[in-house]
Amino acid sequence: MSTPLEDLDARAQALMDDHRALIEVTGDQSTLPSWFKTWSHLKMRVQTLWIEQIVGQYQRPGDQTTDALHKRFTQYWLPELEQLDSRLREQAVQTGVESVNPAVSRLIASAPPPSPRMAELNQEFSRLTKQYQDVVSQHHFELGRTVLTMADADRLLRESQDRNEREAVWHAVKAVELASASGLDDLFEKILSVRRAMAVEAGHPNYAAYIWQDRQDTIAGTEELLRTISDVYRDVDTSLHDHRAKVLGVTALRPWDLRVALVEPKSFDLPLDQYVPTALKVLNSLDAQFGEVVRQIQRHDGFDLAPRPGKPNGNICAHFMAEGRSVLVCNFTGGVNLFRGLLHEVGHAVHNHSISSNPEHVFWDFMNFWEVQEFYAFVFTYIGLLEFFELHDIAEEERTWYLRSTAERIMERFRDVEERTRLELWVYQQEQQPTTEEIDAQYLRLIRTSGVDWSGLEDILKKGWQKPHTFRFAFYNVDFAIAMIAALQFVHAFEQDRDAALERLKSSMLLGATTGSKQIFAAAGIEYPFQKDQLALARTVLAGWLG
Repeated sequence: MSTPLEDLDARAQALMDDHRALIEVTGDQSTLPSWFKTWSHLKMRVQTLWIEQIVGQYQRPGDQTTDALHKRFTQYWLPELEQLDSRLREQAVQTGVESVNPAVSRLIASAPPPSPRMAELNQEFSRLTKQYQDVVSQHHFELGRTVLTMADADRLLRESQDRNEREAVWHAVKAVELASASGLDDLFEKILSVRRAMAVEAGHPNYAAYIWQDRQDTIAGTEELLRTISDVYRDVDTSLHDHRAKVLGVTALRPWDLRVALVEPKSFDLPLDQYVPTALKVLNSLDAQFGEVVRQIQRHDGFDLAPRPGKPNGNICAHFMAEGRSVLVCNFTGGVNLFRGLLHEVGHAVHNHSISSNPEHVFWDFMNFWEVQEFYAFVFTYIGLLEFFELHDIAEEERTWYLRSTAERIMERFRDVEERTRLELWVYQQEQQPTTEEIDAQYLRLIRTSGVDWSGLEDILKKGWQKPHTFRFAFYNVDFAIAMIAALQFVHAFEQDRDAALERLKSSMLLGATTGSKQIFAAAGIEYPFQKDQLALARTVLAGWLG
């Protein structure tokens, strides 16, 4: 019986052999369609091996076998496979892939195969982000005599009505984070150096310009969007802070007051073991096609929802393109409020399964459109919660509580997007690499603290930029803002004509990434890039939720 490492080597070697065999094929226009389809399937098989390593890191952190498999694949096999894929890209262009799939041809032309130096930089970046994951996955703290995970802390900060307990938990968490802040500073300086080198290697003046080459908007357009978001949603933000302070009976909010539930729901409980059955019921009620995705994930034992010691905080939906199946690895402890998180990840799964359902779709149809992927996830979060209310006997005041909580999460995202994106635009357009001390200072200049008292906590506040996406996905958060604004517009349409909106949604989900976000949003009934009146329309949905 083979070991896991031997099995990985055998599968990777088979992929290497199949890549070399395809390179040897000397085809013409008549054989190009089958050649192209074979290449697409090869890329999906590589993605399967890669996703297996990612899921393994989330489900079995610190496991020696899992770490050995991840290291073997990323440091040995993946660079070899990427080199062979580069040769196939060149062959595709020479043979005339534009006649088979013009959109993929354009993508290949806009993103040429990585040079040997770029391949080295990509590998170094993967190694550094793995180091980041290793650091944060070990974060835990003691409260009294109890050892708690970050997921436990997150739950207490949301649920504890004891302000002193929340303050103690918050400080305990920040003490753990500050203890690793210096090491993360050093790590980010290395990541920043790698990203700057990537921009130089790609022939761009800076990393921001390098990233924006593949985006649907412009840097100037993004800066204008951020200013408009701040302007249009300021009154919603202010009203939420005022309401929170009034309910908590405080004159000024402190950081440990920002996430706690204002009113504890009483009439309805949703334990963790009911998350999947409830999601099935909600999605079935929206559309039987959506419910079938939940059943399929169940059949493949794809739900891993409970936190465990060492399990990385956060939630992911990993989709295996070649097999058309999803795995959800999450950290939930129960309750309606966290159930929104499951709806979000299931939204990713429904979208990916819709693409997988079309046998004509190719590898590239799944890739590199974060704003669209998150749009579907937020759509299912919002309409799923509304449908949940219709299916369960929940008091009106509790519905208001959940909707207000949802609005708060949206505004928290908007604030984070504005601050983080503006910071990253500054960081990645500097002529000289900024120090982490300079990043701290710039973050303090950009962060909006109106309505919250941070006095005495400046050392903690200035490290607020040290969050996962800063290290792993530069400019990722701006896609969240675009996705949420689009999703709120869809909710407005859903409330006006449910059936028509859902039909548009299903049609849009069948489109792959090569179609482009503008066309995908249009199929869902949304114009993009946004105008100010669209942001105002999305604000009316939030205003309705706030009563």
